[in-house]
Amino acid sequence: MKILVVNIKYLGDLIVSTPGIRSLRKKNPTAEIVFMVRKGYEEIFSNNQNIDRVITFDPALKEKSGKRSLFDGFRFANKIRKEKFDVVLALHPSDRIALLSFFSGAKIRIAPRKQSFGFLFNKKVDVLEDTVSYLDYYNKIFSSFDVQIDSDKTEFFISQEAEKWAADFFNANSIANNDLIVGIHPSASEPTKIWPSDHFVDLIINITKSNNIKVLLLEGPQDKEICREIQKKIEQNSILFYSSNDIHKSAALLKRCRVFITHDTGTRHLAVALEVPTIALVPEDNIKCWDFYDSVSNYHKIVGKRILNGNNSYLGNISVECIKNKVNEVLALK
Repeated sequence: MKILVVNIKYLGDLIVSTPGIRSLRKKNPTAEIVFMVRKGYEEIFSNNQNIDRVITFDPALKEKSGKRSLFDGFRFANKIRKEKFDVVLALHPSDRIALLSFFSGAKIRIAPRKQSFGFLFNKKVDVLEDTVSYLDYYNKIFSSFDVQIDSDKTEFFISQEAEKWAADFFNANSIANNDLIVGIHPSASEPTKIWPSDHFVDLIINITKSNNIKVLLLEGPQDKEICREIQKKIEQNSILFYSSNDIHKSAALLKRCRVFITHDTGTRHLAVALEVPTIALVPEDNIKCWDFYDSVSNYHKIVGKRILNGNNSYLGNISVECIKNKVNEVLALK
């Protein structure tokens, strides 16, 4: 059997779909399982043995027009058809993915029922985005293919090369194995999900006064401005800085943290998958769909409000003292 799983969303969605992937493999140990992801996210599954191969979908296809768009779209659809998949599991609504699923020739095509081209699927799942947690959402779609979800544990598998690279990184920065590292990812996809940079500065100054704590500041591709603001105001000997697009290197650094502070963003799901003690600053309106880790040990949720204040919108009403106390609690410091 040859199975195509499609999820062209982002880091958090891909990690949250891993319980279903693992359970799909257990149910079909000899099947060839291929995962289609958005271009740029293929490395997320490069070390996951539950998946045989990854196919990349270029979202730029949707932005093209005219003959070029038709030619590139037909070429990609033809590539999928030549794979001769038996089953397509589309994990979210998408007109283009619905068309690709139909033209794949797969006899079994599974997807959420409510979408524009839902009639192109022959097995429709009664589940709606934003009405249940996304963990339940993805699990229900996998379950519709007679897959029993073995657990809600999410997974990420770090490459050996990244593990070695991280060890060299810490050695180069004179970090010993028993040093306390507090990881911080200070950004997110939108301003109202982000704690103000001055709060992070106060927190870092506060927690690095004693106990030999080092702070690791992680910068993603869209985080340069807030990370630079923090760096300018912090003594360089108390903070490590890493900027990269390499998810495996970021994960290897994260794994070494004694606690990780982040927002409602992909790194939160990555840290939980790696079993790193995590303090997540999340907007109160996102809890229903995106906060489902309360039963995970060492996961701590701090709820804030979205503050809309013109150009200065942010995640508010969470005090520096609150986060500092939670850090000390997780590290068991007095």
